[in-house]
Amino acid sequence: MKASTRRLVTLTAALVAAVAMVIAMLSAPRFFTGSPEAFFTPASASLPEPQPADVTGLDADAPMPDTAILTAKLDAILATQGDGTSFSAQVLDIDTGKVLYEKNGQQQGTPASSLKIATAMAALDTLGGDARFATSVLLDGETLVLRGGGDVLLGDGPSDEQGTVGYAGLATLAELTAEKLRERGINTVSVWLDDSLFGQSQVNPAWEQSLFTTNNIAPVYPVAHYAGRVSAAPRATYEHDAAAQVRTVFSRALAEQTVPSGSAGGTSSQSPEQRITVVEGGRGAYQGGEELAQVRSAPLRDQIRHMLLVSDNYLTEAIGRLVAINRQLPPEQAAVAVQSVAEKFGAGNLELLDTSGLASGNRVPPADLATLLAAAATSGKPELRELAYSLPISGYSGTMASRLDQDADRGLVRAKTGSLMGVATLSGVTVTAGGRAVAFSIFSFNPDGELAPHRPTIDQAVGTLHACGCR
Repeated sequence: MKASTRRLVTLTAALVAAVAMVIAMLSAPRFFTGSPEAFFTPASASLPEPQPADVTGLDADAPMPDTAILTAKLDAILATQGDGTSFSAQVLDIDTGKVLYEKNGQQQGTPASSLKIATAMAALDTLGGDARFATSVLLDGETLVLRGGGDVLLGDGPSDEQGTVGYAGLATLAELTAEKLRERGINTVSVWLDDSLFGQSQVNPAWEQSLFTTNNIAPVYPVAHYAGRVSAAPRATYEHDAAAQVRTVFSRALAEQTVPSGSAGGTSSQSPEQRITVVEGGRGAYQGGEELAQVRSAPLRDQIRHMLLVSDNYLTEAIGRLVAINRQLPPEQAAVAVQSVAEKFGAGNLELLDTSGLASGNRVPPADLATLLAAAATSGKPELRELAYSLPISGYSGTMASRLDQDADRGLVRAKTGSLMGVATLSGVTVTAGGRAVAFSIFSFNPDGELAPHRPTIDQAVGTLHACGCR
């Protein structure tokens, strides 16, 4: 077994043990009497030495499932349903790349949000897991230029490096800016908004209008707070113009700051202080100016983890545009950029219209998503090997919290969900009962347009996969 695959298996074992421990704690009767208790460990406390994960069945020479047995089991589950829903799927052994199961796996289908796996991989490969994106303030005379550099997870308050959303805060940016204005004795400024990085790619023509009215996406800008939403609440309403709102929040915070009164140069400590006067300036690309301050986003690897955990469409689309720009393509060609990276890793049959999976016209075979997951798990790049561990955990986190949440399945699958009218998908990694690490992707399609058809059937298939020694 390859070293990279052994690492995947070992970490999966550790995950299972850790999740089992957490679930055991959360299952204690006292946790069902109201709000969960908070646990704190005093700094002076001595913690016991960590014990190695004790999970059986994860042998480096674990037996390969018998494809005939596995096929019989999965074909029985993924048979065409009475309402016309059909399935396509592929399962790969990660170590060898052997196809363990296939049902129309090369047939293109609509991936929905499973496509975010391809975008995450393209971003990590192109930009690197340590990449961070700056929101900057420049000064040109009495014009402050607020320039977006791709961070759409800004918070309104102080920067909070303990989180991913709000890692960079607009209140902190205002404070840093005010310090520089004090040094220059400037007390009146006009704030120009430079949101030009993404060009005219705010709205993808492949998106149906209903996606906007149902709060699934909004126009995408290179500067936004809370991934384009009005607050940090997961399902908060999207801003129609998130960039303009960032300027409003920044200007308000800056107007709360003070500088010595008087004209430029009047910086004596004896000068009385006054609030900074802030007025709204123009908008668009701005040339020139001296940088006064900047705040930088959380590392890309953390943003990817958040993106996959909550299936954030706005963040995914912003990251896709950054991939395009880095690959010397217009931001409008973000889908082309992601597709080109996927091809490099052996997924050559993607036809993409966007990077989040919202466009119903995206065409991807399940085999290509399984290929990408296997390629990431065995990659020489650490940030790509991390991709599998950024996926939600069955019965435990993110969009998988209520999926595969029975005792037999909980904590044993990491996967990305996908849901559109007529479409449900699930793509991820797991370990079979015999100890083989596998990548899988399953699509369902309902001709009558039912929302996310037969997700329980897909879950049943994945549960059968990880439970199958199949010898």
